Amino acid sequence: MEKELRIVKSPSALSPAWDELAVSLFQKRAFLNHLHRFNPCNQRYYELHQNDIIVSGAVVYTLRTDLFTFSGIKSPMKMRVIGLPVSVATESVIGSPEHYACLLEGIVGKENGLILGINFMQHHSLPFKARWTRTLPTVVMPLHASTFEAYLQSLRHPYRRHILNVQKRFAGVTKVTNNCRFFTPAHYDQYLQIMRRTKTKLETLSFECFSHLPANFRLTTYFTGNQMLCWHIVCRANNTLIFYFGGMNYALNKQYASYQNLLLDILLLAIEEGCRTVEFGQTAETAKQYLGGELSERALFLYHRNPVISGFIKLFKPLIGYRRPPMEYRVFKKIQIPE
Repeated sequence: MEKELRIVKSPSALSPAWDELAVSLFQKRAFLNHLHRFNPCNQRYYELHQNDIIVSGAVVYTLRTDLFTFSGIKSPMKMRVIGLPVSVATESVIGSPEHYACLLEGIVGKENGLILGINFMQHHSLPFKARWTRTLPTVVMPLHASTFEAYLQSLRHPYRRHILNVQKRFAGVTKVTNNCRFFTPAHYDQYLQIMRRTKTKLETLSFECFSHLPANFRLTTYFTGNQMLCWHIVCRANNTLIFYFGGMNYALNKQYASYQNLLLDILLLAIEEGCRTVEFGQTAETAKQYLGGELSERALFLYHRNPVISGFIKLFKPLIGYRRPPMEYRVFKKIQIPE
């Protein structure tokens, strides 16, 4: 069967069938158009066609980032990244896994320099020397309770007591929910506070990348008086509520337990809306697991066609991968059975 790799310069020029292969709203043409406009990073779009029908695809962009990010070592390098140019845990490729090897072999044959493939659900057998390692897991929480009170009662005592104590610190805090047109420079400053502190960032998004988000993204802001404590943006996809991004005033975070309360409010919202799952995203996995979230592992690979550089990557792979061991917490009294 004849296969052809095509390079497309804009999401608007992608095959109409692209969205039929995409499993996440972040992979679909509408959101890719948003990123192409408001987070330009030389995106190019690869389509693998078989008998003139698209069977797989991926986004590639160019980024300068630290090779040893997870080891906290400054090591800026220009990379060609196979993935979405936004910090979500969505897989890098669309289509059936049986076509990934052909697609990725074609991409690394076209792209030069160091190539980074991110957020794969598993390692794949590839016809080139890809150096696989672990990257940040994401946290997914199945919802079994129909009310927040039922959720609290399902928790073991130490976790329930922790949540109740956290909630007390938010007494008197008000919240306002709007669409993202209400995203302000004050919101963006709190986003930058997080980006300045994080040790695992890839890219920093622009103000416009938040303020022009589609209508299905909701911005919730928390205040004490007129002072902004924190905020989050969520969106819903079918029966899943997705935590997209957030920001906070770190000077007041400890006093108000802002981040933990922010997560709790997302959980409460998901329960109220009858969602079956919350996607809490990557980073801060302990705080999210304390609520009952479960780790979903992700993998990355690095490739360079130069055998010397490829050998260097193999030698220093322990410094490249995410090294925090997975932790498990027995949050619930017993195994949760869906209602």
